[in-house]
Amino acid sequence: MATQYQSAPRTALRNTPVRPANPARQWASTVAEEPAQILVVDDEPIVRETLSLALQSSGDQVLAVDSGESALAILGSGIFDLVILDVGLPGISGFETLRQIRARSDVPVIMVTAAGTLTERVAGFDLGADDYLIKPLEIPELSRRVRAILRRSRGTGTRTEDQLIGPDGIVMRLRSHAVHVGTQEVTLTPKEFAVLRLLLEHRGEVINPDELSVKIWGYETFGSRNFVEAHVSRLRSKLTRAGAGDVVTTMRGVGYLIR
Repeated sequence: MATQYQSAPRTALRNTPVRPANPARQWASTVAEEPAQILVVDDEPIVRETLSLALQSSGDQVLAVDSGESALAILGSGIFDLVILDVGLPGISGFETLRQIRARSDVPVIMVTAAGTLTERVAGFDLGADDYLIKPLEIPELSRRVRAILRRSRGTGTRTEDQLIGPDGIVMRLRSHAVHVGTQEVTLTPKEFAVLRLLLEHRGEVINPDELSVKIWGYETFGSRNFVEAHVSRLRSKLTRAGAGDVVTTMRGVGYLIR
């Protein structure tokens, strides 16, 4: 259930896993952007409260809930610009909550964790997370990451443009997270969907593997491009089987494009 919180005592904030660092002042430099509707999901009351106060100080509208179940119910009945999602939730975990969000929505998601191992971060990115932050959170860093993600998502038109059109009858519907070739639906993983979306958004441009990796997985390939090649190969096969032909072109030594 969503809860509205009052300001916490200063003594309580000293031990919180969020470092406020005077939220109102730190967020002042980012207020000049369009306010957003943000959903905060964390089972720790002090984290929900501190994040809510910081986000609200920039003019954003914030709803804070304490479980994945509540988040999924609310997302089904409202439109949000961003979700800040804790990994270690009781009941439905943060990862499972993210998986269910991605099954029906393209809303940007920032994962928050107290552990933050490489394996955990990779798992989150593979499920479709847009960014990752480690507790204790620094409010200035969080504010800039939130603004950066909102600029990217609004720049791609996900709020106003419902679909992307590709060759051979490819239609990508962003809100419903669905892809069709003509009347044939193509079942894609979240990462395959993200790869196709990036190629369609930059149709006619060559996207190199490092750029794909950074934008979709959050890190460079560091010379090992097998996982990028594997995702592109599976995407190409699925589109071909659905009747789209070989629409993803490989420019050997350069990258990939859809003409």
